Amino acid sequence: MNNKHVLFSLALGAMAAVFTSSKEESKASVYLPELEALCEESLVGGGQIAEDSLRGKMLILNFWASYDPTSRINSYQLVRLGGHYSDKTFEGGNGLQVVCISMDVYKSAMQKAIEADGTEDFFHICDLQGEESPLARRFDVNRPVNLLVSADGKILARDFGTDMIEGVLSMLAQ
Repeated sequence: MNNKHVLFSLALGAMAAVFTSSKEESKASVYLPELEALCEESLVGGGQIAEDSLRGKMLILNFWASYDPTSRINSYQLVRLGGHYSDKTFEGGNGLQVVCISMDVYKSAMQKAIEADGTEDFFHICDLQGEESPLARRFDVNRPVNLLVSADGKILARDFGTDMIEGVLSMLAQ
């Protein structure tokens, strides 16, 4: 069995586990209000995300923190994924957009990490409330985590590493 088949099997198994759990079922969809909540938040550096920047695209919602080593490694991998899949066509949509939601409480540390990790081209949101962030609570997040959201708003992967997310993106890219 080649690597693509193994990745496909792992991804299907992981997604089945998420979607068959009744507790997780309520988290299986991102409804429009949550996407609108992203657009209502102020971006680091000013401004807001335009809704049409997210609609109809695959999304990676990256909850991260500058002090978390795994988040920092993840950032480098997200830059690679963002560059590779930003112009790909997926079922129901076009392109991939990465939205980084910082769980930092210190703005300077967060800004230094964004520059050092090369993620300036992503959308960055931070309310400087750390794990107490209302946005993190809306997505039921209390630590650094990735969510892969389909163009139609379904969470396809939650709390998976970028390797698993890349496997799912690879399978869904047309």
